[in-house]
Amino acid sequence: MATSTESLPPPGWDREGLDGLLNAFPEGRLSEIVGPRSSGGGSLLLALLARAASRGGLVALVDGADAYDPETAARAGLDLRALLWVRCGGRLQPAWSAADLLARCPGFAVVALDLGTAWGTAGGTGPVAAPPSFGVRLQRAAAGNAAVVVVRAPRHVTGSAAALVVSVRRVRARWIGAPRRIRLGGLVSEARVLRSRVDPRLAAPGRAWLIEWRA
Repeated sequence: MATSTESLPPPGWDREGLDGLLNAFPEGRLSEIVGPRSSGGGSLLLALLARAASRGGLVALVDGADAYDPETAARAGLDLRALLWVRCGGRLQPAWSAADLLARCPGFAVVALDLGTAWGTAGGTGPVAAPPSFGVRLQRAAAGNAAVVVVRAPRHVTGSAAALVVSVRRVRARWIGAPRRIRLGGLVSEARVLRSRVDPRLAAPGRAWLIEWRA
């Protein structure tokens, strides 16, 4: 995960910046962030958590892939005192259950399930599918609460249940160092809204956010 620095919108792209994208995540609805490893999806999720905590909210992170790094999160501005961190040791069945339970608990501003790269494999032996109707169950849980409920995964896992689906891809990496640039300094990622039932204009063709993340 990386720290957000600024939005870099070229002509024709969204000029509201990262904050404008974060505003697209609706309360009381299920959202999804989709993108492969090193695409910026984890950083976008971290930015969502950090902003909610900075506004005095409590946030919950179900870490299905054991990929969360508290030091990185603190550098990104997340107040760890406002965070409930649920470690699942790479076991996805407990992660599904924990997310469903927390989405029904009042008092959280954001409830996130981060599957990282764990989704799709079980000890490297085969695919792991989401439980039947998982997306529908999570959406129903979110509807009874005021929290932003979001799933982050390499691929789409919630079916048609998510009110917002954001796809993230890496545009380029920035390397630093002298005399040879061998250390990752950050990356630029592109985020597009594939679906927004709250504001369909966000999913207009050609609309995107270009965001720079500092490592």
